[in-house]
Amino acid sequence: MILKPYYINKDISYQFSFAIQDLAKDWSLVQHYNLYLTTPYLTAIENSKIPHLGFLYVVVYQKEVPVGLMYFQSIEITNGFYFQDTFPHEIKKRITTKMLKSLCGNLMVCGNFFATGENGFVMHQEISTEVVYEVVKDLKTALKQTGTSIGLSFILFKEFWKNQQLAIQQTLHKKYHSFEIDVNMVLEMDNTWHTFQEYLSSMTTKYRTRAKSVYKKTIEIKERELSAADIKAAKSSIHNLYVSVVKTASFNMVKFTEDNFYQFKKELKDDFVFRGYFLEDTLVAFSTACLTDGCLDANYVGIDYKINESLPLYQRILYDYVQLAITNKVKELRLGRTAELIKSSLGAKPVRMQLYIKHNNKMVNTLMKPLIKKVKPSVYELRSPFKKDQKA
Repeated sequence: MILKPYYINKDISYQFSFAIQDLAKDWSLVQHYNLYLTTPYLTAIENSKIPHLGFLYVVVYQKEVPVGLMYFQSIEITNGFYFQDTFPHEIKKRITTKMLKSLCGNLMVCGNFFATGENGFVMHQEISTEVVYEVVKDLKTALKQTGTSIGLSFILFKEFWKNQQLAIQQTLHKKYHSFEIDVNMVLEMDNTWHTFQEYLSSMTTKYRTRAKSVYKKTIEIKERELSAADIKAAKSSIHNLYVSVVKTASFNMVKFTEDNFYQFKKELKDDFVFRGYFLEDTLVAFSTACLTDGCLDANYVGIDYKINESLPLYQRILYDYVQLAITNKVKELRLGRTAELIKSSLGAKPVRMQLYIKHNNKMVNTLMKPLIKKVKPSVYELRSPFKKDQKA
């Protein structure tokens, strides 16, 4: 693809491409600590050949010097999208036949379907995140000039930590529909936890005993890290375990292929941790995690649920994540959405997540408003396992 500059003003411009390698040189010149915006990670996603998933990469320049990055994923929304069994019922029942056609089209996500958090852009400190909003406005015209089939029917900004506020959110609050999804369960790592035993010692007797019981019950399970070659050799079994968990999820817009985990390990090396759990010689579970910006991001698990009925595999995986976080001396362990109760029993606390969406057709955008209001985070219960959190 032949790259060309598009100007926001006399100082700020941007270039875009549909392949990361076209922009790789300038992309690498923008310093940041977000693994999900690195060339190796984005290359792994591209090389996984996920059906119907498109990509758009943007480098922002200040007087021809790269100062920012923006990353988009896109899918085509069809009628069938709204009638999946797992699509939120509260929205589905309010979509009329007349509305259906208007609610189809291309969905462009500034962010990542496969990772929670603010993974759609990064800007140098002196550049306001307002630039992101201006680029998105301009992209609609720029994309038309290329003749690409990728459009901008829906724009979704995914997703902001509710306990933080970026400059761009002030504009998004006014121009987009905002909504919240399920909380992200995050364990803040205590700097006194140098070993897993020290972590356990900070718990009340009840929760410390529970953790030890999990390991005792799963003593016959052998855990080890898998290399890229190991993952490739076992990719069919891994994918089956992954699908078994995906089927239990409330809603998934895009799913991984068999090659995803292999590509991640191949490209990310030690920044991507893949653990296999074996009963005798059979893979019965796995977990993945990424090291990014001083955090351990627990991404995906796969589980044989028949085995999980008799052995607490899932709990074992969660406690192993804590051990991994301690070993890597990270500041926090992000355990993701769902299973809030069991994750809180490890000490994780909920962090609210906010998204923003807009349709470029004003009439359709107005029709969307009551539908978006029906999107609510799940209700959850929490536990407090640490001695310091107990009332005197």
